[in-house]
Amino acid sequence: MINIKRIQKFEFWPFWIFYIPAYLNWLRLSIKEGSLIYFTNVNPLMNNSGALNVSKFSYLKKLPTHWVPRLCLIDVFYSKEQIEKKVAEMNLSYPFIAKPDNGERGKGVRLVNSINELFTQIHQHPYKDWLLQVFSDQPNEAGILFYRFPNEKHGYVSSITLKSFCVIKGNGNATFRDLVLRNLRISKRWREIKNKHETIWDNVIPLNGEIQIEPIGSHNLGTTFYDGYHLKSNALNDLINSWVEHLPGFYYGRFDIKYNTWEKLIEGKDFSIIEVNGVNSEPTHIYQPDYSIRKAYQDIFSHMEIIRKISRQNRQLGVQSKPLKYYLKEFFQTVKRHCK
Repeated sequence: MINIKRIQKFEFWPFWIFYIPAYLNWLRLSIKEGSLIYFTNVNPLMNNSGALNVSKFSYLKKLPTHWVPRLCLIDVFYSKEQIEKKVAEMNLSYPFIAKPDNGERGKGVRLVNSINELFTQIHQHPYKDWLLQVFSDQPNEAGILFYRFPNEKHGYVSSITLKSFCVIKGNGNATFRDLVLRNLRISKRWREIKNKHETIWDNVIPLNGEIQIEPIGSHNLGTTFYDGYHLKSNALNDLINSWVEHLPGFYYGRFDIKYNTWEKLIEGKDFSIIEVNGVNSEPTHIYQPDYSIRKAYQDIFSHMEIIRKISRQNRQLGVQSKPLKYYLKEFFQTVKRHCK
């Protein structure tokens, strides 16, 4: 059944449909730069500059350990015994986050509560390597997009996305099932949610009763994104620049973080960097519910132009893009994996 309300809001459109104008703009920029994959030299730190097939573990381990929730890498071919041994070695305790090491857009990310949940999770998605990461219980999450031109010493924050986790609120009359099916953000995931909350599926949720659906800040999992650009400051710029000093060869990308309060974050306290994304990073503030589609495309195009300029400057400094045949090989391997 087609949900007209979802169709009316571009934040719910399939990614490939919403990005058609961006693909056309990419072709224009490719002609301008003389390369279809000019962007692969933007972040020498990352494979393909973070466009695809990039290991999160490879750069998270470069950051100070007290900035990053404790994590380890496992292989889908590990037995339960091998996984449990690795979990014990890293002093991880359930629940913790499991995510594909080279996944994107929140695919395959889940809070797992047991070895059986974890084992099921890693075998129902087409990824070989998985990150296991301590779940950060800091209450707030944000995505901060940053860029720096190679010929400049200081970089800039260009987008701030504040995230609100999906919570079902009771009215004293409707069942949990009804509230889920009425919710625009999660109704398509009702089967998965039912499996997770089967004991209360047909229960009436009391007035003002709240049930958090996901503690993970992914738009695909029902999290609402808001534009937080009003929080931009020189102090924030300085903070992110201090993070980037630990990532030589990083010029464009988004830090996904959790934090207690914004004030403490600006002081460089009580925060966790849970992920760093590269050249495929969107200015995710555009998915704010009332954001205009015209302004969204303007913001996407302006960030594509930043990427192009960084690429050109890096090329002038001798940093070359990946040969097309090698990029295409990885691209088709990625497509094949997702089609399984």
